[in-house]
Amino acid sequence: MNSLQSILFRADGNAQIGLGHVMRCLALANMLKGEFSMRFAIVEPTPEVRQLLESAGLSISSLAASTQQADFLIQIEPTEIVVLDGYSFDKTFQQSVRSRAKKLVFIDDLVTGQQAANVVINHAGGVSVADYDTSPDTQFCLGPHYALLRPEFLRSECFGETPIDGPIFVSLGGADPHNTSLTVLEAIRQVDTTLPVHIVLGPFHPNRSAIEAFQSQLPNLTILQNLSASQMGNELRYCSLAITACSTISYEVCAINRPLIAVVTADNQARLAQFLLEEKLALSVNFPTLLTRLTPVLALDQLLKFSIQSFQFSPENIAETLVNQRRFFDGHSPERFRALFQQLSA
Repeated sequence: MNSLQSILFRADGNAQIGLGHVMRCLALANMLKGEFSMRFAIVEPTPEVRQLLESAGLSISSLAASTQQADFLIQIEPTEIVVLDGYSFDKTFQQSVRSRAKKLVFIDDLVTGQQAANVVINHAGGVSVADYDTSPDTQFCLGPHYALLRPEFLRSECFGETPIDGPIFVSLGGADPHNTSLTVLEAIRQVDTTLPVHIVLGPFHPNRSAIEAFQSQLPNLTILQNLSASQMGNELRYCSLAITACSTISYEVCAINRPLIAVVTADNQARLAQFLLEEKLALSVNFPTLLTRLTPVLALDQLLKFSIQSFQFSPENIAETLVNQRRFFDGHSPERFRALFQQLSA
């Protein structure tokens, strides 16, 4: 019997760009585990990121920043499927990869530029094939039915009803460079200083000490950091409300089927945020960067305060969002991706 077909992932994650690209690749790797041999190429990973990849069973190839593209191209075996996730992988680079690999898969969330991949994956809702500039033979995997979520978030039958008295869950991404976490805590404090809050900080959070200092104002604040997928899933399962960035974490909330308030923390989240808003998957979607162009402007803490208050007094809105979440997140993306990659490896 032949050895397993190999998949080579290429993405980066650090304090500047966060962990979104890496986490999506990890989610896909988890879905394909056991059926493929997998390795991961990444520019100079920090110990935290290296541990994240190794714990997923991936072998790691560290690339030098200055020669990353050339070094990566040399590594590609002609029998390998290559998966790219990142904003620097333009059409020219994709063509170079495709000429060396068996197949090329590109994970996208910007819908800009031309793509040369065999397959384009974009799990944001509201995206169609017509939005893309690709060759006619490109395959597309679009929308939440192709949600790139880790297996801990795909067992919908296990999660149960939303706990009435659970804590508020807060997570603003792996980096949170502007410490939006602190603004969210301030909004919660303005609503009720006694509310239980569990905040999850990413490995690159810029100022944990400021969060710790806030415990004097929110005495029921629990600070967590560097949680495993299983631990993260449990935190979401037992929360009464989640306040997160409009990134993959917001999809994890929807998959576990919990009330959500979403915050745009980076420009690349605008499309996903629009989807959450239009399909009423979240109770509120806050666009602080866009709102600054309007007058008068409400500060983000004020917007969030009103959103939290509306959660407390709008059971009918909560019920509607939970029904909508279940409509889009059916837990079957692993089967869809396994079928796709088996087809690509044939």
